[in-house]
Amino acid sequence: MRTAILRLGALLPCAAPPAFAQLVRHGDAPIRIGHYHLNVTSVEAHKKFWAGTLGGKAMKFGGIDVIEFPDAFIFLRVQKPAGPTRGTAFDHIGFAVPNVPAMATKLAAAGYQETTGREPKPGEPPPAASGTSAVYGRFAYFLGPDGVKIELVTSDQKDAAPIVAHHIHFINKQYVEMQQWYMKAFNATLRPGQTDFFIGADLPGIGYSLNFFRWEGDQSITQVPTAGRVVDHVGFEVKNLDAFC
Repeated sequence: MRTAILRLGALLPCAAPPAFAQLVRHGDAPIRIGHYHLNVTSVEAHKKFWAGTLGGKAMKFGGIDVIEFPDAFIFLRVQKPAGPTRGTAFDHIGFAVPNVPAMATKLAAAGYQETTGREPKPGEPPPAASGTSAVYGRFAYFLGPDGVKIELVTSDQKDAAPIVAHHIHFINKQYVEMQQWYMKAFNATLRPGQTDFFIGADLPGIGYSLNFFRWEGDQSITQVPTAGRVVDHVGFEVKNLDAFC
């Protein structure tokens, strides 16, 4: 297993993988989400959020601080981010938990701000920050340090783990084109149930993984690249990397 790194629309030259660990599930999948690389102003603040509150495991890889979750790693690099996830084409990281209201209460008690999923249209109230959907069950959105955004959804697994990395959610005025690019590049399949503001793609051997929102806010805004922001890039583990490249 090796790792290719994707920076939201540009596949970088293929690189050697982090050799310290492998993901737990979907071992036979040809491609899967591997890690998120964050630029942070304070490692300790992010450890409190990702490990102390959400329940990830803080660890070291060489000199790098890493938070381990089932199915994804969060790499923390001390570098003041150019901005939050909002304003980029990357909207949030999704996690599945057995009890969304309990985790949301824990996050709020720790001082983290609840926020909304979709950007409202100009002049309209924002969608609910938490609630229930046919797809996710209970859901909620929160902002962590440096404006990193996460979503909590209800785990559909029996005897579910306390928290598992679940999906990536992008946002863009070209959200359909983004979804089609991922389908072509990663051999993902169109997920049934798309709406006028949402469309999904499922990774082979994994299923529910990639979601795409339409940007409904101020149409003069153009989403910027993620490089330098709090979520700098997303890493994907790819089987047969040379052939994939």
